[in-house]
Amino acid sequence: MKYLLLIPDGMADLRIEELGNKTPLEVADKPNMDFLAKEGCCGIARTIPEGFEPGSDIANLTILGIDVRKYYTGRGPIEALYRGIKGKVIFRCNIVKVEGGLMIDYSGGKVGDDVAREIFKALNENIPEFMRFYSGRSYRGLLVIEREYCEVETTPPHDITGKPIINYLPRGCELSDVLIEIMERSKDVVPRFTEKANMIWIWGGGRIPSFPKFKDLYGLRAAMISEVDLIMGIGRGMGMDVIEVDGVTGYIDTNYKGLARATVKALNDHDFVMLHIEGIDEVSHEGDFERKVEAIEVYDEKIVGYIIDRIDLEDFRIMLIPDHQTPVKIRTHTRDPVPFTVFGLKRDDVRSFDEFSCRKGRLGFVEGLRLMRLMI
Repeated sequence: MKYLLLIPDGMADLRIEELGNKTPLEVADKPNMDFLAKEGCCGIARTIPEGFEPGSDIANLTILGIDVRKYYTGRGPIEALYRGIKGKVIFRCNIVKVEGGLMIDYSGGKVGDDVAREIFKALNENIPEFMRFYSGRSYRGLLVIEREYCEVETTPPHDITGKPIINYLPRGCELSDVLIEIMERSKDVVPRFTEKANMIWIWGGGRIPSFPKFKDLYGLRAAMISEVDLIMGIGRGMGMDVIEVDGVTGYIDTNYKGLARATVKALNDHDFVMLHIEGIDEVSHEGDFERKVEAIEVYDEKIVGYIIDRIDLEDFRIMLIPDHQTPVKIRTHTRDPVPFTVFGLKRDDVRSFDEFSCRKGRLGFVEGLRLMRLMI
């Protein structure tokens, strides 16, 4: 038996008046996902444990069976795992655009890798010696601090779109003031390299975590495929083979064919493969429900359809689950349960993969930490 876990980031949503009071999933033409639901067994799952913010880090760790109460230390250090970066404390950094004191764009207009690299290089020229910036993909970067950690409360920039940043600046200890000062200085640096952004936003700090290994938990050789450092960091931290794909963007213009082909290839020599796709979440943050419907249809055709047409389904168990909801009307993540289906279990009466049909599935309501055991 082979196992495939498909995670379309942020695909679940709420019903939208402009879509006839339906969700983007209910409206989208998605024959391949509907096939998995019709031929599988469905339910809804809570992927965000009580007391945690609804981030992709929390949700994906939970789906993979990692108890975040025991092992989660912050978003920045997970991304550092993927890049092999070490330090006493590591924060995630976004290149952003702020106007009139409001967070306008958490992704700095999706600045390119080369521009971001130059921005973070310049930022390193005027910070304390115990700190260093590292660039990642597009607008994403890391800040490594070689000093003992104190509790700093931060807020993800995608959670405060359109809100005054003054209410969400780092707070909690003396390090907070240093971070705020660096963010303020970045206003003189970032505009030198791009018109799309004008400062950085520092958030998600913590120490490097130590996750249980996937092989020890489930006895399977596993591979992870994603477009973003966060998810690949989870894979690397769990001892999975992390497979990189050229030409990926983390947006809806990504290299879908390359991602799907890499997944099919990885299934030849791995027992378990997880494929995480980012683009649907990005357009959800933009608040564009028409583009979200389009992104879902592209995902269905170019990812789900491509893969299931090229594997022997009799040998597979496939779980399809968004990691969390990202409603376009809210433009950020929520803690609401998400739909899921497992192809390869006894069928139920569900005929469509969406937030409301899956509620009627035989699996009912499932706590996120049970999902992998249910699948495997």
